[in-house]
Amino acid sequence: MKYTRWITAGAAAVLAAAALTACTSPTTSATSAGESILTKVLTSKKLVVGVFADAPPYGVLSSSGEYEGFDIDKAQALADSLGAEIEFVSTTNANRIPLLETGKVDVVIAALTNLDERAQVVAMTRPYAAEGQVVLVPKGSDIDSYDDLAGRTVAATRGSVPATILESRFPEAKASLFEAVADSVQALRSAKVDALMESHSVAAGIVADSDEFTIVDAPELSPSVVSFGVKMGDQLWLNYLNNFLLNYNISDAANDSYNEWLGTDVPDLIK
Repeated sequence: MKYTRWITAGAAAVLAAAALTACTSPTTSATSAGESILTKVLTSKKLVVGVFADAPPYGVLSSSGEYEGFDIDKAQALADSLGAEIEFVSTTNANRIPLLETGKVDVVIAALTNLDERAQVVAMTRPYAAEGQVVLVPKGSDIDSYDDLAGRTVAATRGSVPATILESRFPEAKASLFEAVADSVQALRSAKVDALMESHSVAAGIVADSDEFTIVDAPELSPSVVSFGVKMGDQLWLNYLNNFLLNYNISDAANDSYNEWLGTDVPDLIK
């Protein structure tokens, strides 16, 4: 896989996701009053999942039109457990929660970090991954530590953990927020920004596919866990997802996926 070949297809998918969020037509995954999404999926044999289209290794839409990545493995395993066909909906950091709130998707599997403020508006499952944030710079950059970010322009995606970190912990840096990871990478490549803050896994994927960038040698920022997101108020669906992850996280399939996309075994933290 090459990050560069994902950018065009991923950008198109992000635009489609934005259009979907703005759409005012009836929601595609709405349920009748009191009906759980679990019941709907088991009846319709269809699962609608919000995923990233441009954030390797979590989720990308390849030039062939196929989704692939760490989150895609989880989504497919979930669909298989329900005996359902899967429909992917491309999402961004900013519209993950709106897609849930408006019923456009049944579940979001898109590197959703367990922030307290998010837990006030969306239900989150037990974790399926652990993650921290890092800073990516062009090779040869004089940014060697987080202290060097003062006065520099730093890219992040809107609605992401890095965007929050930049605001709260690096007020002397100049945050430049983009709608998609691909846009942030292009801004760094074209020297419109001095650095890019992203999750370690996404940053590692970018570095693996390009010899232009390097990760600043410093401890990861805001280590956290990552979960599926679902609309508030559907305890039956949340219970099923938690049970699915309890079994999945200790499976060979989970360990294989972790090694393929993140280069390590499933951490004990999430088992």
